Amino acid sequence: MIIKKLNTKIFKKTYKILNENNIPFWLESGTLLGIIRDNKCNPDHKHIDLGIPGEYFNKFMKLEKQLSPFYRIKPVIDLSKREWIPNDFPKAVILKKLVKSKYAGQKIRVTFKYKKEDKYIWVDKRSCKWVNSHFFQKLDKININEMDINVPSDVENYLSTRYGEWKTVNKNWLSSIDDHSIVDSKTISKIPQKDRIRKYTKKSIKLEGKYYDRMKRLILFAIKILEKNNIPYWLDEGTLLGIVRDGDLLPWDHDADMSVPGEYAEKLWKIRYQFFPVFFVVRKMTSSSWVPGKFRNVKLKPPLERITGINLHVDLFFKYKVGDRQHWIIMNALKHSESKFFDKLDTITWEGKKVKIPSNAKEYLRLNYGKWEVPDPDFDPSIDNGTIAEKGFK
Repeated sequence: MIIKKLNTKIFKKTYKILNENNIPFWLESGTLLGIIRDNKCNPDHKHIDLGIPGEYFNKFMKLEKQLSPFYRIKPVIDLSKREWIPNDFPKAVILKKLVKSKYAGQKIRVTFKYKKEDKYIWVDKRSCKWVNSHFFQKLDKININEMDINVPSDVENYLSTRYGEWKTVNKNWLSSIDDHSIVDSKTISKIPQKDRIRKYTKKSIKLEGKYYDRMKRLILFAIKILEKNNIPYWLDEGTLLGIVRDGDLLPWDHDADMSVPGEYAEKLWKIRYQFFPVFFVVRKMTSSSWVPGKFRNVKLKPPLERITGINLHVDLFFKYKVGDRQHWIIMNALKHSESKFFDKLDTITWEGKKVKIPSNAKEYLRLNYGKWEVPDPDFDPSIDNGTIAEKGFK
């Protein structure tokens, strides 16, 4: 079998080094699915997925010297916020050296899977997953490009366990919603939570004193630019909660949240220079099929705080209509709700100005926060929010 994507220098180098160091590995996820189902790698899946037993994590990370001077290893932070695996880095990526990740071309994505009783467990992005251990205790081999490459044993059953009807192509399949290996809700509820792990630490602030006054001015300026350009908006998330419940911003917050219909994303990006010099505008893109657009959100960052590393900014999230619902992505969480909250907007008076909010705002807040009338500084919108669409969350 000849597979072009497994005939690249980066894969051949990885294959050679893993074997020389006696680190077991196997083809995984989208790469495995494409090869078993179609005898080729999925054209929409440009990277190569491998699995490695978790006990080899430290040994694997020491391979970077052997991958030099052309490649490096980048550990991937655990976004699950749960103590599911004994490691804060559930994945690692092999990619070109001295090149930013998004420009690095083909990458090798390694998932570390840990034996726990009769299961193998792992974290995939935000999702906790598991399958029966027999798939990895003894591996099978297939010959590709004159290389013997491991695959899980009972591979077709493994693919059924992950993908269900795996022989049928499903381009809208989402790993955090459709993967049958996602841990059930009852088990998830018993997993202790852990603090969010950040790539870098910005100075923590609260909306008090000078920061409170500054954030009010920043929000009103952002609204002024949006209204001037006829771009619909509404207050959202914690900003909406604070202003509806308390008549003001949440003091323990550090940012402001607003939303814009997804069809206005391109227009907003074109007028981004109108926010300067009050804000720098930074866009966040997505390739997820969860939303029918490429813009996830934009951050409006004041220059002084951006330079000094203070995490004070305004988020503008894009919400896309999908059927009778709205889809969006916040903090890597896939979220949705009925469109009725945003098809027609209400207003609320704040700082002497009428500002836009979702219709049926109290119902919308109940959907998001449950008992929204009771302040909860420890509420985590990436785990506890009722609009999360992914399995394993409330």
